[in-house]
Amino acid sequence: MKFKISLIILTILFISIFAVSAGAQSDWEAVSGFNITNVTLDTYNDTIDRFNGYVDTGLSGSIPTSYFTEFENIDRVPLLYLGAKRPINEDWDLNIRYEYIFGEVEQNYSVGADSYDNSIAVGLHGLTLLGDYSINDNWYASGGVGYHWGTKDTKLNGPVYDTIGPLSDSFDAGEQEYDLENGVSLRAGIGYDREFAENWTFNGKIDYLYIELEDEGQGNIYSKGFSYTAGLSYNF
Repeated sequence: MKFKISLIILTILFISIFAVSAGAQSDWEAVSGFNITNVTLDTYNDTIDRFNGYVDTGLSGSIPTSYFTEFENIDRVPLLYLGAKRPINEDWDLNIRYEYIFGEVEQNYSVGADSYDNSIAVGLHGLTLLGDYSINDNWYASGGVGYHWGTKDTKLNGPVYDTIGPLSDSFDAGEQEYDLENGVSLRAGIGYDREFAENWTFNGKIDYLYIELEDEGQGNIYSKGFSYTAGLSYNF
């Protein structure tokens, strides 16, 4: 775990230094922004539905659950990015950035006077390399590839999950951490740039994003969907 934290810190530091040092040279831009990505995490959502069913029925009545709030299905996730961009000729720009994708769903239920709070949280880090092709002064087409890694943290407490035990082939009861590794993403889309102040540019973009990764607990996970971005860039 300490190695992973060190790798994350070094990655962020590398991108930050790269963006700042790049800014000292002509034509470099520092870029950052926020993104909402639609996802199709069927494997996760099937598991979430199954866990909601276990609690809702009290494992077919053997556990008298009362107050109950469900895990929500995961249909979209936020993404933050930081990086640097540079033209390589009059038509093409090269864009390298660090990304952080994150999300959490929560569940609560009661058995008698006791209440149990549960959650499933994902934190995914990535390095992406993008090529942007200029269509005109404002519009551009974009595509690229990324590599991702991170963790999935689960908190599944209370008598329902203690009873599930070997019924679950995806999670263990209690508080657990699972590695997410060897993630590869592909994306293609179209964006719009518009300068709104000296050296400052607003960027809006829509991509179609495909990603797959290895989940230590559940095997290969696949997702695809449209990704919507709003960001800023500063031209040094």
